[in-house]
Amino acid sequence: MEYEKLALEVSAIRAGLTAVNPHVLPGDSGVDHTFNLLFTDGSRYYAFDFYERVTDIEVVKSFAKKLDTRSSVNIVCMGVDVTKEARLLAASYDMHILSPGGAETFFTRQRAAPRRIFG
Repeated sequence: MEYEKLALEVSAIRAGLTAVNPHVLPGDSGVDHTFNLLFTDGSRYYAFDFYERVTDIEVVKSFAKKLDTRSSVNIVCMGVDVTKEARLLAASYDMHILSPGGAETFFTRQRAAPRRIFG
């Protein structure tokens, strides 16, 4: 997981984002939400949750944080087990589920499609 975090951080910095430490954002509810990685462009936050397996439960957990913090929240699945329901939910919530290898090029691909995350 450390390699994937480092690769995602390098990609974010190359895209002009700044890493936020600690990886915590206060929600509108008053609850502080912790992420595995957190970046900002100065006006918006981009957060990442890492899971070994992604089901609809993990997507809903991350979506709740997305709603409460008004940030872009995406998921990195460290294993190979992503359920069909998880993919459908993530797509309907405008969230991405990345494989470990996909994390490295995430921000590069998003710059090519600005309406998805940098809009």
